[in-house]
Amino acid sequence: MSPMNQSGRISLLALAFLASVIVVIAILTFSRESPTAAGEKFMFALITHDVDTLTKLSNIPGESDDQIRKEWDTACNVAGKYYVFDYKINGGSQPDDKNAAVRMQVIKDANKPGAYEENFQLPMVNVNGQWKVDVRGTSHDFFPAFPR
Repeated sequence: MSPMNQSGRISLLALAFLASVIVVIAILTFSRESPTAAGEKFMFALITHDVDTLTKLSNIPGESDDQIRKEWDTACNVAGKYYVFDYKINGGSQPDDKNAAVRMQVIKDANKPGAYEENFQLPMVNVNGQWKVDVRGTSHDFFPAFPR
């Protein structure tokens, strides 16, 4: 075939490459974690005393990961070692790309008679594309020794 006959044709390899690029871009765009999903992971880590996940999902400006880890270790394994609570995520709101809030109900002292649900919010901030809990902006009323 002469070059003249191939004008206007796209090679199958180039077409496959283009399709692959589009699929990768779509996956990266739509696979970002929502603030609500990050808030759910945070609360599950809190209820199971998973210090590593709490550290990863916490935003405390001015503190290193080591400092944050120590604070969560104290909160979970000293002050809140025997604290029992339950929670239910009720959704969230996202006013812009950097801020969101996750609504939840928490039952403090869930193992005691008379325990009842209370409404709380987890303020979320987007840090380098990852949703994290704004620990300083969170009410500290639902867990003992919540880092300040």
